[in-house]
Amino acid sequence: MIHKRKKELRKKVQELRDSIDPEERKALSARVAGNLWSVPEFAEARTILFFISFRSEVDTLPMIRRALEEGKRVCVPCTEANDKSMVASRIMDLEEDLEMGNYNILEPKRDCLRPVNPDEIDVVLMPGVAFDLTGGRLGYGGGYYDRFLEKCSPGCQLIAVAFELQIVEHVPCADHDHHIHKIVTEKRVIECSAACSTAPIHSAGV
Repeated sequence: MIHKRKKELRKKVQELRDSIDPEERKALSARVAGNLWSVPEFAEARTILFFISFRSEVDTLPMIRRALEEGKRVCVPCTEANDKSMVASRIMDLEEDLEMGNYNILEPKRDCLRPVNPDEIDVVLMPGVAFDLTGGRLGYGGGYYDRFLEKCSPGCQLIAVAFELQIVEHVPCADHDHHIHKIVTEKRVIECSAACSTAPIHSAGV
């Protein structure tokens, strides 16, 4: 039942996000970035795991570039499709260190991996299709992040970057789903209440 509800919600929100004009997406992404740097846990973090944006997601490449310029220890995922696992690998240069990887998403080049211990990561920037105010997150169904987060320290901050239209009333969640601490959109920074309810899916946007 949860699987079906997730699938339906994923389709609706992805269609909405895909409808954003590319120029508008660029402008909205810049606003998200500005709000992200206002979050103390992020601004003060030394080691950050960024996701590399894909298709109509919030554009994280300018964020990664800025973090590198500020001297932060920047990591990005390197995935293994066979066992649906991922490692955090440090990158030093966006142009030199990345190549097209699984799912047509940029990943660290395999010949220059710099693995970082998950418990050294201060902030994980979380991708996702939809989020709710309790910190519920609807991912893409692979489970990569849920498995990776089991290895992170309890103090690691989980921060989602998303467009406002990705915020819904309720994300159906299972016991293994990790909740987000904060969601940053182009309009606000949401402090999540971290409670998983069983309310039905409703949203003005989807």
